[in-house]
Amino acid sequence: MDIEMPCGNSDSCDQQLVMAESSLLSDNNLPPPIMSIDSPKKAPNTLTNQIICGYQGWFAYPGDGGPINQWEHWGFQHSANAKTVKAEDLTVDLYPTVDEYDDEDLIETGIPMKEDPSSSSNNSFAKFYSALKPNIVVKHFEWMSTYGITGVFHMRFMEGLQDDKVRDWKTTVLRNVKRAAEITGRTFSVSYNIAGHTIDNTVLDDIKIDWMRLVDEENITQSDRYIRQGREEEEGRLLLPVLRIYGIGFKDVRVSDTSGMAELIDWFQNKAEEKYRVFLIGGVPSKWRTLVGDSREESSWKDIYDSLDGIHPWHVGRWRTIEHFDDYYSDTILPDAEYCNGKGILYI
Repeated sequence: MDIEMPCGNSDSCDQQLVMAESSLLSDNNLPPPIMSIDSPKKAPNTLTNQIICGYQGWFAYPGDGGPINQWEHWGFQHSANAKTVKAEDLTVDLYPTVDEYDDEDLIETGIPMKEDPSSSSNNSFAKFYSALKPNIVVKHFEWMSTYGITGVFHMRFMEGLQDDKVRDWKTTVLRNVKRAAEITGRTFSVSYNIAGHTIDNTVLDDIKIDWMRLVDEENITQSDRYIRQGREEEEGRLLLPVLRIYGIGFKDVRVSDTSGMAELIDWFQNKAEEKYRVFLIGGVPSKWRTLVGDSREESSWKDIYDSLDGIHPWHVGRWRTIEHFDDYYSDTILPDAEYCNGKGILYI
């Protein structure tokens, strides 16, 4: 998951930047829990000075009760029988711990686990979970509450969303996210993803239709756990639901219509019925400000970036060492934050 820390000006960026380092933690050096999940404390439902993660919720297995009824993101796509899947077909980097999940929410495969010499219960087999199971998602949000993570941008991938079964699957996971946030006092908002080899400029209209459906039928913005952020208007500072769209301006994303993108942004900010209006964050390329590298280079994209309420560049993989990060911070992140501060744009 992505760990994000919004910062609105360059003076506070040094203090607000969060660096996450991968490490192996033994039972003896795990950080102590921050709060008890028995009486969850509600986290602030705004972005400023909060830790927000990306939450895909894209794992599924056949027989999980969902409409797609197949493996998703674990691998094994061509096997309906869990007992015949093979370890070499896994497509995840790490096998997750599953001991805190209820057994009824897991599927057991025929993949044998490595024997533990210290355990009396060997001969076990690998189990996998599905985000379609409500208690699985609640457990993830409990972990976030325990270790001080405020909430999530829940990724809503537009690829395949026109298929009724795929849309129902993804919407069920979103319901699970909403419920888990309300149970644990965490926060959530929707983050559309417009990357994908089957997506083109027509996705801009599809997003409008889907967002209206989520507001009207799923009532997501009526939840007090939905993330909100303030925007200055003539009538004062409005606290609006946060919506993020990842893929804006990327050179390798097939959405290239700046006129259509400008119309969509204006609709979300000004033209839509009030209940559909949002504080709009763009998930943009790392070189958005200079229109080079991973960003589309046409000058019209500068107007698109400048019109957003928030900018969230894709920094993943842009440095490999601490020294390289120091250079990247000085050359890219700090100038980005200063630019956004001058434009009144929230920088994440």
